[in-house]
Amino acid sequence: MFADPTVTLEPELRERPGMWADAIPGRDEQQALKRKAIVRAAARLMSRRGSHGATLDDVADRLGVSKAALYRYVSNKNDLILACHEEALAIAERCLDHGEEKGATGLEKIRLGLRSYLVEMIRELGVPALILEENVLQGDAAERNYANRDTYEQRMRRLVAEGQRDGSIVQSEPKIAVFMLLGSIHWLAKWYCPDGDWQPEQVADAIVELATRALEPSPAERLSAELHAGAGTGP
Repeated sequence: MFADPTVTLEPELRERPGMWADAIPGRDEQQALKRKAIVRAAARLMSRRGSHGATLDDVADRLGVSKAALYRYVSNKNDLILACHEEALAIAERCLDHGEEKGATGLEKIRLGLRSYLVEMIRELGVPALILEENVLQGDAAERNYANRDTYEQRMRRLVAEGQRDGSIVQSEPKIAVFMLLGSIHWLAKWYCPDGDWQPEQVADAIVELATRALEPSPAERLSAELHAGAGTGP
């Protein structure tokens, strides 16, 4: 028997929700969440031990799963290290989007982007030391990572040039300016302890203000970040 085409269904019957009313993530989303958990666990381990000191067994132990389960999401350690780099870069790109959207000048866009990047990277990845270990990647993974990194650095150089045009950044070689900024930011991986007294926001404010001060045509006499307050006022 055919349905009557003149019958109008109630709104709630026109579109049926997915299984469990979409309250439970679908298979693809679950897999993406599991892969992200693997990347974050690996990044945090490597932040303490370096890429050579952390193994897939260590990552599996940290997550409470078997090593075989990891191979459903990463092919090998090289693939996992690449995924960590790509996660950090995805955070950097997203934060630079925020800076470009909210900032009024080239310098302000850079500051907002770098500050957000530092805070989010510390909270999500625990400041992975492997950011300073690009040379551990091999083959196509290395080339892919270099290409991704170069794309981000080119965005940064365009913002430096924009700042030079709008007067917020002193005339300088944009490529060197970007290398200086990113070197200052990423060196955090060598000394910052997420379990220490300094919160991510405090550290991000202090480092970004100090690093970008070098780009200002007329920098302020004193720094305003909380960790710099009181500097030089000792007995």
